[in-house]
This record gives sequence, structure tokens and C-alpha cells, in this order.
Amino acid sequence: MILKKLTWAAASAAFGVLLVVQFVPTERTNPPAQGTLAAPPQIEGTFRRACYDCHSNETHWPWYSRIAPLSWLIVHDVTLGRKEVNFSEWGSYYPATRRRKLEWIGRALHEANMPPWSYRLMHPDARLTEADRAALERWIDSALATTSIERSSK
Repeated sequence: MILKKLTWAAASAAFGVLLVVQFVPTERTNPPAQGTLAAPPQIEGTFRRACYDCHSNETHWPWYSRIAPLSWLIVHDVTLGRKEVNFSEWGSYYPATRRRKLEWIGRALHEANMPPWSYRLMHPDARLTEADRAALERWIDSALATTSIERSSK
């Protein structure tokens, strides 16, 4: 009987905490773009499908991004993603910064850790096929080669 009361009290307390944390605000923003990535339509489409929700100012905030504590995790992940690479601010990056970010994207593709599994779980269409990865890697290699040529001609 005591165990039943303790279980009921713990469940009620957990529900109460979950109810109260719904009033802790999270800031879901989509600031204006400051110069987007110029890429062929196939590459841009792949980035939009698999990357833009975390790596741009065009995040689609799903309904569950309004429910704490998930909202905190999602806002945190988007904030970190935008700091790492933000396709909506690509035009404002210095050429050396663009190069570093392209290299980072290439490493993330090579290690197959983007998009993260937790995102793919809720967004199965964000999965990158081998063809997607190969096309992105070719485009990145081409963009990096172009920036190397530009740097050596100066």
C-alpha cells in the first residue's frame, strides 16, 4: 500500500514538474537571411532537405518544439547548428571562413554524422543517400578547388 502511494506521489510530482516547465520560455527565431549559399539546384535541394532546419534561418519549428523539455533541446541544437554553419549567412562569411566551413561539412559527410540520428528519427526524409553524399562531396571538392585557385592567383 505504501509503495502504491509513493508511486502515485512520484507520478503526480513528475506531472506537476512537466506542467510547470511549460511556462519556461524558449526563443524559436528565424532571423532574416544575409546572403544565401549559391549552389546547383540538386545540391541546394539536398541541403534544404537535410540541413536547413538546424543550419539556416529557415528552421521549420515542429509542434513538439513547443513542449518542454524537448523545446530546450531543439532550440539548443538549432543554436549550435547555426553557429557551426549557417547557410542563410553564407554570403556574409569571409572567403577563408567559407573554406573552413566547407571543410567542416566535408568532414561531417565523410564521418556520416550529419544529420544526427536524433533528427533523422523524426525527419526520415533528411537521410542522405550514398548518391546525395557523393554529389555533396564532389560539389565541396569543386568549391574548395575554386577557392584554392582564387587564392593562388592573388
